[in-house]
This record gives sequence, structure tokens and C-alpha cells, in this order.
Amino acid sequence: MLAALILNAAMATTFVHPELTPPPGMPVEVYQNRRAKVIAALGGCVAVISSQGEVSGITEDYRQDADFFWLTGINEPDAHLVLQPNSIYRKVTLFLKPRDPERERWTGPREPISPDLLKKYGVDRVYRGSPEETLANAGLHHECVAVIAPVSMNKDDRSDADLAQRTGARFGLKVVFRRGLLAELRAAHTSEELARMQRAIAITIEGHNAVARATIAGVSERDVQTQLEYAFYAAGATGLSYSSIVGSGPNGAVLHWDQNSRILQDGDLVVVDAAAEYGRYASDVTRTYPVSGQFTAEQARAYRAVYQAQEDIFAAIKPGVSMADLQHAAEESMRRSGYLADFIHGFGHFVGLDVHDAGDYERPIPAGAVFTVEPGVYLPAHGFGIRIEDEVLMTDKGYKVLTSTLPRKLEDVEAWIARQRSGSTPSR
Repeated sequence: MLAALILNAAMATTFVHPELTPPPGMPVEVYQNRRAKVIAALGGCVAVISSQGEVSGITEDYRQDADFFWLTGINEPDAHLVLQPNSIYRKVTLFLKPRDPERERWTGPREPISPDLLKKYGVDRVYRGSPEETLANAGLHHECVAVIAPVSMNKDDRSDADLAQRTGARFGLKVVFRRGLLAELRAAHTSEELARMQRAIAITIEGHNAVARATIAGVSERDVQTQLEYAFYAAGATGLSYSSIVGSGPNGAVLHWDQNSRILQDGDLVVVDAAAEYGRYASDVTRTYPVSGQFTAEQARAYRAVYQAQEDIFAAIKPGVSMADLQHAAEESMRRSGYLADFIHGFGHFVGLDVHDAGDYERPIPAGAVFTVEPGVYLPAHGFGIRIEDEVLMTDKGYKVLTSTLPRKLEDVEAWIARQRSGSTPSR
């Protein structure tokens, strides 16, 4: 059956790249508004933050850290942002890595400093190199310096936190620690962010439809992953939110199984935790698929317990609730069903620019926050695991399940798989 699916895809007469809205990129005004919020929260203090992204692979693929990306939209290493609330004309100064023409023959050309670059990034000044001279000047015109770099518990602090404190010491400025500021501001998403997150979810659902068709006996977990990720990119994904997890049989009892090597067998359950990214915004969805198309009695009992845990968590979501409150609700549900010892992880996490995004687990969840609800039970002695994961938007009055079009209830899952494998579509 999988071979037929691949053949059909290969023999398709045309492939049209999807025209998706909104576009992946965010308007520059969004970044300007974010920086304005940070400046307003600084209480007149100067601040500096530096990029903390990571390079991977032989092609030196760079992924910016979420905080710097949220502030700038820039995906370059060795960049710095200086915020000067007391400056009239240089409130926002961006520093980029110096150009290297020889290196750019390998990594691609970079834009020169120009009025167009200022307009592109929406800042007051753009320079190359170190921000130290600008900070030295800022130290003469500000009474305080704010450390806004997220806290690090490493032996050596982040370089930008050290730079801010050094600026304060050199000029006798009061040092103010606002290390949770960016996480606080990022937790509640704007309409522009939610539009991209909902597009990522819509793309992810297309991938899980492909999984419902592909999880048949005789194919490998990697085969399922291939169909899943093809569906993501064909639907317009700009990346994967994380490495796709396809765990069949006993591998489904491993929370983050990543080898994807086993052959699916009749009677298996397949836990598929996989999601698309769109415009750098993540999604996160898990469904559990019976290879035979139906759950056994033992599997059904565990599945219904996980489903009920989701329902109990949803029932607890209301204005003022915290993630810690919802974790308690999840544990109490699992205790009642007898599976608490097999529930080995948290009920969920915040989602945004990172799949495990910024947010406070003890304070009330703010309206505009997006988080997962993902209870699960893991029974290696019985040869299976079960997880159901959905995304939820917190609202002023309650919540909205963003992934509601993807079946969750056991009977609905079985009917959905049957439809997908027969090629039929549900009646409207």
C-alpha cells in the first residue's frame, strides 16, 4: 500500500507550490513594536542583548535563538542589539558581524550597510562589529543599565549580561536585573504570531492525515516518517518543529524515540509525535495509530484513560489557571484511572518560536499564550505507549483547541484511519 502511495505521488501530473497566507515572514513593524515594548519596560535603563543561536552541519546552518529573533527577525550569528531609551535618534542600534567576501563565496552574499538595510530591519542605526563603543557613549547619558539576557546557570554568564554589568561598573550606573522580561513579553502571542502558528497546525494536520494512511503492517517507521514529512513540505512547511518521532510497538513506550527503524506489525500501536514549522513558529501534535485500524481491548482501556485525562485538563482551563494547576489536574485524572505511575512527563508546555517556548509555569497563563495538552501512558512490559497531544490557545474567557479538526476520541480515530486508507472523505 505504501508503495502505491509513493507511486501515486511520483506520477502526479503537476505540483503547484501552495500559496499560503499569511506569508512566512513577519512585517518589520511587528519587530519595531516589540522593541518599543521592551524599551518602555526598561525604566530609562540602557540594555544590550546578543545573538545566541547555534551552527550545525557541514553547510553551517544557523538557527537564531528565540529571544533575539523575537526582537529583530535576524538569523545571523554574532549580532548585537543596543537599546537606549534616553537617546533621541539612536534608541535602537543593531550591530552585525563584519563581512568576509571570501567566506561569503561559501555561505552566500550578505547585504551592505545602507539605507535599505535600515529600512529592512526598522532600526535607527546599523553598524558592524562590537557594541562596546556605543555602550560607552550610552553610559554617559543613562542612570542605569538593565540586564535583560535570560538567566544562565553556567559557571560563566552570557557575554551580553557580562557586558551590561561591565558598562554599569565603568560608569557607576545602577544595575537592574530584568532577566525574565523577554519571556514575560513573549508568552502572550499577537494576532500576527497566532496566524502563523495556526498555519503551522494546518500543515501539521495534513501530515497526520498522511500518517493515518501510511501506518500499515510491513512498512518501517522511517517509511511513515518519509510520508509525513513530504506532506508537511508539500503543504508549505518552512521546516520541522523538531525531529519526527515515530515509535511503533514497544518503541512507542519510549518518550522520545528517534531511531525510526522498526517494521510495523499488525496489532501495533504507533505513537507519532511530529509537527511542522511555519515562518519560524512551531507546532506540536501527537496521535496514536493502531496498525490494524482498531485498538485491542487492552490498548483501548489505556487510550480511554489518556483521552479522559485530556478532557479533565480541558475542564480545568479557565482564566487565572496556571500550568502547575493543570499538571495537578492531569495527575489526579491519571490517579483515578490507575495509570499515574505510567505517566512519566509533564502534561504540556508553551509553544511559540521554540516548540518548548518561554512562559512561567507558576503564574496564571496569559490570554494569547499557546500551550500543549499531552497526557500519555507508557507500558513497555505490554509493548506499547499512548500519547494524545493537542495545542490550546488561552483566551480572556477560557480556551480554544487549535487542533480540534484532528480526531482524538477512540471511535473517531478508528473511523478517520478507515476513511484515510479507503481514500474517502468525511461527509460535510
